[in-house]
Amino acid sequence: MTRLLITDPGAAHPAKNAAAPGLPTQPLADQNGETHMVAQAIYHQAARRTGYRYELVIAPVEIIARRHREGQSVAQITRYMQSQLGPDHQAAARNFVEWVIAVTGGERR
Repeated sequence: MTRLLITDPGAAHPAKNAAAPGLPTQPLADQNGETHMVAQAIYHQAARRTGYRYELVIAPVEIIARRHREGQSVAQITRYMQSQLGPDHQAAARNFVEWVIAVTGGERR
């Protein structure tokens, strides 16, 4: 049997190891240069509320929080989430959008 030794572990999976902008686990800078990120505990609470796995609610929570900071209303965010996830998706429900806005501070920038 032949074993290949890779001298640079990052070279084996460059796409996996590269930092892609806009991923929900990375803090995003707004127009003022401030970075915002949702607390990990909120993701776990969102997972319990929706019944979805923790990893599946990270992106919707980040999107809802970011769109609210950008000045969109609950109705606008709800329509967007339903268009992306479907009208029956728990993370696209109006009460979930309202809850995310409330627990992430509800502030607009």
